[in-house]
Amino acid sequence: MRLVYISGVAFAALTVFSNSAYAGCTGTGCYQQVVNPAVYATHEHNVLVSPERRIAHRVAAQHRQVQETVVLRPERQVPRHVPATYSTFAETVLVAQAGRRWQVSTDAHGRTIGCWVDIPAQYTTRHRQVMVSPASTSYETIPAVVTTRTRTHMVRPASVEYQTVPAQYRTVAKQVLVQPASASWAPIGGHTASLSCSGRGFFGSTCGR
Repeated sequence: MRLVYISGVAFAALTVFSNSAYAGCTGTGCYQQVVNPAVYATHEHNVLVSPERRIAHRVAAQHRQVQETVVLRPERQVPRHVPATYSTFAETVLVAQAGRRWQVSTDAHGRTIGCWVDIPAQYTTRHRQVMVSPASTSYETIPAVVTTRTRTHMVRPASVEYQTVPAQYRTVAKQVLVQPASASWAPIGGHTASLSCSGRGFFGSTCGR
């Protein structure tokens, strides 16, 4: 707030009295009335036009495209049965032990003859299978089945940002009375003493030296 003093139109309403007689005023101690105009100042002050406020701005979410590897079928192991292996071997097997037996026969002359007869051992060939390696289970690894796909990834979610708009003011000026108008009496002629007056009306005022 500031006060700017402006000078009013300076004027002096002078009522001149002659040394002899003027408008019924006679005598030697005559005065003329001097009017001092009122003094005004311009009073400036700020008036709030719009208060401070906040404006909301919606910020959209940000997305970007990313590629990722997707497993369609995971890696797995499949069991494989391995049968036992065999080999065929031939071997001689004793069927009957060697021995002797008493044998009676008739010769050409009609005689009965008894003899011990040696009987050799009897053998046969037999084939049999021998297991070379036992049955087992092996596992075959089947790799995973994968593919690449593109998807949308959110980088930043949606949000709200606020903007502060400052208050707005304007300057309003008005004139205020700093000093009211005043009047005094100044001597006419050779008088040097002036009179100061108080009161609302100049001619109805109380004056004194």
